Amino acid sequence: MTILSDKKNKIPTGFTIFVAIVCLLTFVLNMINGRFFLCDFKVYYTAAANLISGDPVYLVSFDSGSGFYKYSPATLFFFFPYECFNFKTAETIHFFILGTAYWYTMVSISKLIKEYFVTKNVKHEVWLLSISFGCILIHFAREMELGNINIILLMLCCFAIRYFLKAKDLQGGILLGIVILAKPYLLILLLPLVLRKRWWALLWFLGTASVGLLIPFIFLGPLKSVSLYGDWIKSIMAHTEGYPGITSLDYFFRNVFPSWPRLGFFIIFFALCALIVLFIMNNLHQEKQERKLIGLVEMNFIFEWFLMIALLPNLIKTDWVLLLFNAPLITFMIYYTASRKKYWWIPVLVVLLIFYGANSYDLLGRNLSHAIFQSGLLGLSNFLLVMVSVFMFIDQRKIGMASIPSQTE
Repeated sequence: MTILSDKKNKIPTGFTIFVAIVCLLTFVLNMINGRFFLCDFKVYYTAAANLISGDPVYLVSFDSGSGFYKYSPATLFFFFPYECFNFKTAETIHFFILGTAYWYTMVSISKLIKEYFVTKNVKHEVWLLSISFGCILIHFAREMELGNINIILLMLCCFAIRYFLKAKDLQGGILLGIVILAKPYLLILLLPLVLRKRWWALLWFLGTASVGLLIPFIFLGPLKSVSLYGDWIKSIMAHTEGYPGITSLDYFFRNVFPSWPRLGFFIIFFALCALIVLFIMNNLHQEKQERKLIGLVEMNFIFEWFLMIALLPNLIKTDWVLLLFNAPLITFMIYYTASRKKYWWIPVLVVLLIFYGANSYDLLGRNLSHAIFQSGLLGLSNFLLVMVSVFMFIDQRKIGMASIPSQTE
């Protein structure tokens, strides 16, 4: 593994300015147009206020549409500081926290790719990182409009994998526990930890998750906490049953094949999980065969981590904004294409990225965008992007293995 110099690890100033301008423009335009209203954040803010006052938290709509709080009770404690401010001030603070999280997440992803994927000297990094950010701009705009916290969870996932790479299982396990408390379906990230026998990381994760689940009992008492958790489970079940999950592969196949079985969702879920396990097992076998190569384990581990995060929108029923979880792999593909000068990948990526960001009336027009969205092509394009990244990674690893030095005996 080639560790870059401090100079090359510096945060690109141009990218920082670019993200700051985008965030400020989004904020100003939404304020001028009267569209600055973070409806998801309103749900978090109101639910936290209700928890403090003893009012209902779950199964109560705090906003029009799907304005139900669905995260764990422990997650609400992170929103308590916002209660020191009125809603307008709190949502403004939250907006710029999200913008900062986007900036820092993209910078973190870039550093991980440059440090561990043994790429050639990447030129024009500001442009490449800006293009990567531009590829998820539709999902960025949606996330900022809603005030959701998916980008914060992605940022914490990037922090966690960096700690795991440095054998800091305590910090990584705590961060992973916080992430999974917020969104339990991220339990899929335990797969590489289990298969790689990172027992201490798993132990710290379990400890963090256990403490998070017990926090309501400490502050609210056992009876109210049991009722709260019961309502949480009911809320999750109601959301899962009633949500179409337009980005899932199950949704796409149900549109293409009218006779698609009702158990198709579980078939796809377990089939993809089995393929992920086989992929990790193959990586472990390769690492055992090539155990003298420095950095091979880290390279495989990072890609497995990003791969599972990116596949989540295809595996579960969720809002299409979760497609931003593919940001790490998209950034990797752009860096790979530029550093290896394999420009014939560009038209393939352009076509897939058009569909990946197709839920935009401004880019494609209302009718075409709506048709692509309802047909499930956003989810299919996400899946195909993941598959393309796997091909690129395998090629990158072959080239990297040829240039990685062996450990001395």
